[in-house]
Amino acid sequence: MRKAAQTSAMAGNPVYIAFGNAVSTRRKALSLTQAQLASKVKMSRASIANIESGRQNILLHHVYALAAALDFAKVADLLPPMPHKSIGEELKMTLVNERLSKESLSENAGAQVADLISSALAPRRGSKVGS
Repeated sequence: MRKAAQTSAMAGNPVYIAFGNAVSTRRKALSLTQAQLASKVKMSRASIANIESGRQNILLHHVYALAAALDFAKVADLLPPMPHKSIGEELKMTLVNERLSKESLSENAGAQVADLISSALAPRRGSKVGS
């Protein structure tokens, strides 16, 4: 995947949005401007703005620098929990990624297939784990 395609694929990614919200919330709690934070981590103010809005991916060394500049004791304290998708959402994404929903299935049919598979994969009541 080319760099431009990677960047556009990440735009709006829930984990980047959650990370950006965490950076923004902490920065504001410390009464820092984006420019002040950018100076501390040797990044541009525009990069900080893009990170805070979830529009920019972030390199690992920048995560460490941000955690230190935002006075977190551990880098992990800055990281948001990984957003979870329901099985139905994952299946819907798979259908879209494979172009099935656009080329061979109507939107309604795609939703029905996702619901059927979700039901089939859902844990059954009373079943034993590992059986």
